[in-house]
Amino acid sequence: MRIPRCVYSVLLVLISVSAPCLAADPPIWFNPMKSFVRSPFSSELELYTGGITGRSVGAAFDSASKGDLGIRYTFGFMRAFNFSLNYMYSNQTRSFTAVTPPAGTLPTGTALMRAANLNMFFGNGEMSLAHFGRNTFYLSPGIGFVRSGARSMTIVTPLGQVSSPLLPGTSVSFNLGAGFKVFPVKHFGLRFDVRDFVSGGGTGNLNGSAASVCPAGLVPGGGCQQINSFLSASQQFFGAIPVQNNLVFTVGLIFKIL
Repeated sequence: MRIPRCVYSVLLVLISVSAPCLAADPPIWFNPMKSFVRSPFSSELELYTGGITGRSVGAAFDSASKGDLGIRYTFGFMRAFNFSLNYMYSNQTRSFTAVTPPAGTLPTGTALMRAANLNMFFGNGEMSLAHFGRNTFYLSPGIGFVRSGARSMTIVTPLGQVSSPLLPGTSVSFNLGAGFKVFPVKHFGLRFDVRDFVSGGGTGNLNGSAASVCPAGLVPGGGCQQINSFLSASQQFFGAIPVQNNLVFTVGLIFKIL
């Protein structure tokens, strides 16, 4: 029962905030023939916050739901189509665990990769579906990349255990969002946005991410060379890291520059 109540509460807030503007003008719906007509240059700066969902793929891949913070610059010179540049940060953690099968001279073992500090850089188009005075419903596709920082790899084999930092992982990301912008006053407004991100390789590529990282003294029997062989060859045994899918909810404060 709590979820429906929350949804109803949000809808009531949106209606109450936008009511003065909605009453002022009839709605103007999306018209493909007129959407890309040139108009005076517009510019908006926005700070936003919200939450990003986690996802699990079997027992091997897991990401935790966390909060997010971001900044967005939106500009346009067409009647119903704008562009935006975005940066979003989240302290979301991701982990990927795999067990290798026996394979030649490499030791059988388990590898755990962790990644934190998710950074997203992306650009978007913003197509207005309907105008209600100074308020707008929009659809917004985009593309960018996701960068996972603070990565580490832990290898456990019969020869021992060793942990190593990894270079940050970067992957291409596509997103599709929809939302509502409301301007109670001329230069200040609010944005309510829901966006789905699909990123190849949730924590980036494993290959080439670490050099020789385990001093022989840390591994019983001096098996450091084998451990590093295990690390460098890990991708072919693990297979591709699953595609990551994250749903992001944000509320932003907009300052209309022009």
